[in-house]
Amino acid sequence: MADYELVVVGNNAVAPWAAIAAKERSARVAFISVSPEPIPYHLLLQQWVQTQPPMALTEWIEAMTMRLQASRSPAKLASLGIEQLDGIAQFRTKPNFQVHCQNRVLKSHRYLLCLDADLSSPDVPGQADWLSPADVLTRLDDPNQSLTDPVLVVGDGPVAVSLSQSLGRLGHSVHLLCPHNQILPWEDAEAAWRVQAHLEADRVHIHCHCQIKGVTPSSGYQVSTNQGLLRAGSLVWAVETTSAILNPNQVAVDLRHTSQGLWVNPQLRTSHSQVYSCGSVLGGYTLADIAQYEASVAVNNALGARQTIEYGTLPWAISTMPVLARVGLTETQAQQASRPFKSFYHTYQQTEQGQLQDQTGWCKVLIQNNGQILGAHVVGAGAAEIVHLIALAMQKRCPVSELVSLESFKSSYGSIVGHIARQWCQK
Repeated sequence: MADYELVVVGNNAVAPWAAIAAKERSARVAFISVSPEPIPYHLLLQQWVQTQPPMALTEWIEAMTMRLQASRSPAKLASLGIEQLDGIAQFRTKPNFQVHCQNRVLKSHRYLLCLDADLSSPDVPGQADWLSPADVLTRLDDPNQSLTDPVLVVGDGPVAVSLSQSLGRLGHSVHLLCPHNQILPWEDAEAAWRVQAHLEADRVHIHCHCQIKGVTPSSGYQVSTNQGLLRAGSLVWAVETTSAILNPNQVAVDLRHTSQGLWVNPQLRTSHSQVYSCGSVLGGYTLADIAQYEASVAVNNALGARQTIEYGTLPWAISTMPVLARVGLTETQAQQASRPFKSFYHTYQQTEQGQLQDQTGWCKVLIQNNGQILGAHVVGAGAAEIVHLIALAMQKRCPVSELVSLESFKSSYGSIVGHIARQWCQK
């Protein structure tokens, strides 16, 4: 007899949420926390920069972290009847498939791995004191060991971009070294270019196609790259992994991997029929928007449903200033898939709300000849809300012509969707 219907194993904020979601379906649930929940330092720093609260940075982050984690604390889970164990999750196949933790054996019908991949480690020749995003916050609040300019940040994903922009707004001289041909290389090129323009306005110097060859200590550091020498006072490593694997110090189980991460089928079941998985250990961004959607699908399927993951209509937002949000395909992806489409654009300044609030923003929607939306990309205030509206239309397979009425909702940035729908109808 199984002790549980679902055992959730996780290292992120979505893991306890998944346990709660399963409990709400009257399932017997246990939760194994394989590491302390990571603190999104780059997001908290960004919020602190935007709001400028009358508190020291470290004190404010501690207060915000406690507030964020209160709804998923062990006490909260216990009050719902969910047992939490802390430690390594060791899966064994004999006599039956089960997980061991803290000298306990947990037998369950299904298991769910809610895991985020770790940031990659610096792999650069030379001796250097590479800082993590968490180290940066410590230096910002420590007068005895301050962050020395210029600050050189390596990476081109959401963590590196958000961190660089926050440091630039705090007055630091920042150089962002991007291995690819654009920041946020998985995003639409035009959307990424607009985010880059905002970063450059915030004192961030961006070096694309930049590869580090070596680092030499010299009144700070001399950094040798394929584009020449750069001087740095502080070095920050914020490269997000491109090939995620299970951390054996957290979870010990033999599962199939691909070049991107842990293999799963369209129902998020791994190579073992009793194990499901979600989070950036599958590959891709470490974003709560994506992980929580994956967790909801995985929980449903682990408890008996057969729901297929639909990334094509999944909206997500990247916390730049202003926000970049997207759903569906980029232009490059649509072209590679041989999907005939046209791109329609509208700016915030072409709406009443944008003119009244003097907001700059931009929206692009990819629309097929039959009116079905393939993708949307927004950079600006309220971008996440606009994209969520478009994503809902895509999920319902609603043709863009049915969104024309939104144009009359002039007190909302969502009216931009109505303007684009009217453009399509006129053409």
